[in-house]
Amino acid sequence: MQMNAAGEIEKREVADMFGKKNRTIEPAKVNENVLIQLSAPVAVTKKTKITVPSHYRAIAYIDQKPLFRIDPCVDKEFVKTYGKEYVGKSLSVAFIMVHSFAQSQWGFGNIPVNNARLKEAYRIGANGKFSIEVVDYAKAIHAFPNHSQITIDQIREKAISTLKTVGTPIMSDYFSNTTTSVFEMNSLISDFREKFVEALASEKLFINMGVKVDTLTVDSFHVNEEDLEMIRSHING
Repeated sequence: MQMNAAGEIEKREVADMFGKKNRTIEPAKVNENVLIQLSAPVAVTKKTKITVPSHYRAIAYIDQKPLFRIDPCVDKEFVKTYGKEYVGKSLSVAFIMVHSFAQSQWGFGNIPVNNARLKEAYRIGANGKFSIEVVDYAKAIHAFPNHSQITIDQIREKAISTLKTVGTPIMSDYFSNTTTSVFEMNSLISDFREKFVEALASEKLFINMGVKVDTLTVDSFHVNEEDLEMIRSHING
């Protein structure tokens, strides 16, 4: 029986697919900045195996839905361990590197404040440090669609952006209603931090990303120098 060129190509594609079905699913060797790797989907067979290194944890996705956790293992037979009902279904595995986030810098500025009580108008900013923790990796994966790899930097950058989104209106409202002069605002750092942390704990952008703020400091406030000079001139006048 002869086979044309198209038939030869089709035969090779089927063979390739069969090989992918039966290989051991395991994380690629990448740098430590990659926090989550999502393997390419494969059809489950009785020969499908999974390896989860000791410094990883894993989540099995069946037909694109996260179903169960997989502890560290070597060449674990998937069907024998989890059931023959998964044969033929699409399987991908999220490999999550056990990693703690170091403290990072946050900051934002040029936030307009108009305090009618004190007759002070100025632009203000703040900065400090923070650390985060991923508490729901399935949500973290969902927050970065179409990414086979999610890095620590990607999560950190999204967290910094969220801090700015949440903190900007809080800071504007807070200083618009205070009775403390702009020249004494550093006395308010502790109170402002408390309100900021409280807002972050219930922030949907963090919750939907599966992340919580572990620690947060407010190191200083900073006001535009030109605005400070105008306020001084107004007071002296």
